[in-house]
Amino acid sequence: LHLGLREQVATNRPAGIAAVYKATAASTGDIHAAEHEMIECLAETLWEAQSQNQPPDEQKYLERLRRLAGQQA
Repeated sequence: LHLGLREQVATNRPAGIAAVYKATAASTGDIHAAEHEMIECLAETLWEAQSQNQPPDEQKYLERLRRLAGQQA
């Protein structure tokens, strides 16, 4: 999941994830810890999508990440 998250940040998809990554890393002071927090949001989003047999909801995922970073959703 670390690689998946890093790819999302590199491509900034969903749009805005790169800024959330930067803010989360700054608030934790530890990139690895920030990634673990963000991975929790990713895992929850993937679980939800799988359990509903739907594609992942990028907007909901980004909202979770923004709440994590303390940003406006």
